[in-house]
Amino acid sequence: MTTASPLPAGRKPLPRLGVAWVTWRQHRSAFYGLLGMLAGFAALMVAGGLRARSTYHRLGLGRCASFTGDHCQALRIQLFDWYPQQLPFLFLLLLPAAFGAFFGGPLVARELETGTYRFAWTQGVGRTRWILTKLLLIAAVLAAVAEAYGALYTWYNAPLDHVMRFGFNDYLGFELGGVVFPVQTLLAFSAGVFAGVLTRRTLVAVGTVFLASSGLILALVFKLRRYYMTPLVTAGRTGPRDWVVAQAYVDPNGHLLGTSDGHLLYTKYLAQLPMSGDPGPSVSYRDWLQARHYTIVTSYHPAGRFWTFQFIEAGWMSLLILLLGLATVWLVHRRIG
Repeated sequence: MTTASPLPAGRKPLPRLGVAWVTWRQHRSAFYGLLGMLAGFAALMVAGGLRARSTYHRLGLGRCASFTGDHCQALRIQLFDWYPQQLPFLFLLLLPAAFGAFFGGPLVARELETGTYRFAWTQGVGRTRWILTKLLLIAAVLAAVAEAYGALYTWYNAPLDHVMRFGFNDYLGFELGGVVFPVQTLLAFSAGVFAGVLTRRTLVAVGTVFLASSGLILALVFKLRRYYMTPLVTAGRTGPRDWVVAQAYVDPNGHLLGTSDGHLLYTKYLAQLPMSGDPGPSVSYRDWLQARHYTIVTSYHPAGRFWTFQFIEAGWMSLLILLLGLATVWLVHRRIG
């Protein structure tokens, strides 16, 4: 076990910003590469956002008070079809996991693998100050980058969001429209550092954290987040920004229909619609059901719960970040010789 030797005579400890300067020197290449990659992607989003606004004004969508009429509906579909949605969606959804894996995983694990931590801890800086400086400095940069990308995506998607009126659960709308995205990034980063200290293997920490963080985010988006609060139930219409969780059908006798019966009912509705080009009114599915005394029962989260859901998710993630940070500092201080 290597012990820290006293400083030689006449040698002073590092200045207050010395550890931050060393951290910058160690990780500046990674930061330059990160900023270069993100700057290129940001330039694509800025160009796409400017084209989207040009298309929005060219189509005259700003003159549409609503989008229920045929003309405005057709213009809205044109704008929707134009948007290159896949690029930002696929990249940004996995950005926190990538940050956590490739910045958090090697942060301490690489020093432990190579043994350079012994040198770092004998330069007049205690190991606690060393790890805290690294964690706080890099976490602040990653949180700032994540918040900037959240704001950029909101700007990029604003024309489409105005005409489509997505619910607040829509894919990246929840992640990037509030405070969750930077917190997700910090959670992945904290998990990466903890995994690196625990396993002392860079590749193991990187792979584990990337897969675990990606899986958690996907599970939240598609499965878990809806259970933060009990949904409301209504037999009426929901708002355009509400999050519809489930729908069920009740027959005229008050019996709840199963999935197969509901599918059969919708098939009957489609069969009675006029063929393309044939004259005749096109009745909405809801109106068709009401005329036959069926009821649509909808479970939903109202749009007003957006910030409540944001603070719930940010709250439990922040608590987990704190626990991972404390565990990491304890491991570095007590378990690593």
